[in-house]
Amino acid sequence: MAKKRDTVLEELQRVRLIGPALSESLYDEHKLRSVEDLIAFGKEGNLPDLKGVGKKKAKTILSSAERIASANGRAEEAAKPAPKAKKKKSTPSAKKPAKKTTKKTTKKPTKKSAEKSAKTPETAAERANGRAPEEAPRAAASSPAPRSASAVSAQSAVESAPAEARVSTNGAAAARTATVTDGPQLRQRFIDALRCPACGHDQFDVESTTLTCQACQRQFNLQNGIADLAPPAIPSRSVTQKLMESRFYAQFYEEFMRPRLTGVVSDRSMREEYRLAADFLDFGDNTRLLDVGCGTANFTRYFAQRIGLAETASTSGDLPLVVGMDLSWPMLENARRNIRQENLDGKVFLLRGDATRIPVRRGAFNRLHCAGTLHLMSDIDEGLRNFARVLEPDGVCVIGTFILGKGIMRRMLKRMAEFPTRFHWFSRDELHKRIERAGFEILDDSVAGDAITVKARRI
Repeated sequence: MAKKRDTVLEELQRVRLIGPALSESLYDEHKLRSVEDLIAFGKEGNLPDLKGVGKKKAKTILSSAERIASANGRAEEAAKPAPKAKKKKSTPSAKKPAKKTTKKTTKKPTKKSAEKSAKTPETAAERANGRAPEEAPRAAASSPAPRSASAVSAQSAVESAPAEARVSTNGAAAARTATVTDGPQLRQRFIDALRCPACGHDQFDVESTTLTCQACQRQFNLQNGIADLAPPAIPSRSVTQKLMESRFYAQFYEEFMRPRLTGVVSDRSMREEYRLAADFLDFGDNTRLLDVGCGTANFTRYFAQRIGLAETASTSGDLPLVVGMDLSWPMLENARRNIRQENLDGKVFLLRGDATRIPVRRGAFNRLHCAGTLHLMSDIDEGLRNFARVLEPDGVCVIGTFILGKGIMRRMLKRMAEFPTRFHWFSRDELHKRIERAGFEILDDSVAGDAITVKARRI
């Protein structure tokens, strides 16, 4: 049975450096339907010819795909039931080799332990002279150990870990990541767009891991690709917001929680939501995008891929600026890992902040996106006014949220659920009026089931 499109896209995106945009291109234009098809496609030498891939990236994609395919094969083999013929062996025959093995194991370790203790000084000396680090990678490459599916996922987690955590195992790669993240002019443009959440001043003294407001002298963390500018006192959180800030929910948000919610209330898939939002945002050469309530950066990464940030060097200050903002620290940690996996490190930046007090200076962006967040805000109107403040005149704002829909009983149940959850369900007219009061002109909207996406222009 042929796999569904979304299933194939999810499988392809498990491969390193393949994001939503590239996976869709491989599926639609090159008719790839599995990781095995991707491996065959790569071995034929077609990957370097794709836009923004090149030889080095193609090699990484192919090796990652082969590891995933190998792990899938081992998992299927392990899932097969053991042969019944093995049960016929009698217990006495099984005991005899056990005695022999115990004799062997008791004799040999005594000789080997003496040899190992004699070789230990030489090994230490070799490491001191810098020989061991060169030989270890060769040994690892010549005889790779079989790995299970869980081991492969653990390896991918190591590969996508922060640069600081990878210094001990891969110093050169970590050093390259650090220079990409810390050096470019794009990072300075991101810092220049920020505003102190405590006093509203927009000038900071920048150090390696901190930002210090020049006016009130408050210090904020700037590490691992995240600027933590959450306000000193965060308003009381709803039950739903607390759930968003839990590590368990953040871990499964992108792959399970968000698609399930979208499937219940919308007639569109997540892929269709991504494309619609990107089309409404209408990216240009000088795009400066803020994604409010970015979560694990699922929309943010898609936008960056559409803009082409994954295909360009990150040393230029003229590149589009893409920033994802969320209040949940666990969500941002997952977002950071996903960004690094998709070759967007140093090109997409993350900000921790409150959507009703966005720590960004006036008119810093010309595009703003907010999906799945407006209905959770403690003060919706204040949030919309902040959207208008951080956008320049004629800037485009795209909001995705949920509406009451049709049916009296259905609407009543949604209204009743608002009190314990603080999850606000809009009517279409109410949403339009709130957006217009905040300083926007409605340009377009699209309704699918109980989901609505609105495009507005900053007046």
